[in-house]
Amino acid sequence: MEEGKGLKILLVENDELNIKFVKIVLDRLGHNTDIATNGLVGVDLFKKNDYDLVLMDLEMPELNGIDATLQIREHENKNKLSRVKIIAVTAYAMDTDRQSCFDAGMNDFLAKPFLVEELIELINKHFYDSNEFISNILVNNN
Repeated sequence: MEEGKGLKILLVENDELNIKFVKIVLDRLGHNTDIATNGLVGVDLFKKNDYDLVLMDLEMPELNGIDATLQIREHENKNKLSRVKIIAVTAYAMDTDRQSCFDAGMNDFLAKPFLVEELIELINKHFYDSNEFISNILVNNN
């Protein structure tokens, strides 16, 4: 990922408070975020747009995060697309929940509630060479 360029992120989350919190954090980090309030909308947006990252809740109406991830991975395979990074963001933090996420094709896992720094670390882990880039954005936006 080129430093100085924000990511295109799809946030699939149905809780308004969580949406506001994550959106504020991602905006401050310089990322462009689309929001889907359930898995069906998330899969539809994914098929119509190019994303660098999907932040996926597990428990949502219409289509849960596991099934939405399976549909995204099926779409990628069918259309020979690169695999987008998908991070589960959920209150379900048991080892079996984590394994279900990985089995569905998710790349990582973030348990709610989480600290801003934990989200930054995960984004850095998957997209940037060091924590310096995003940490500097936070400092400079305060």
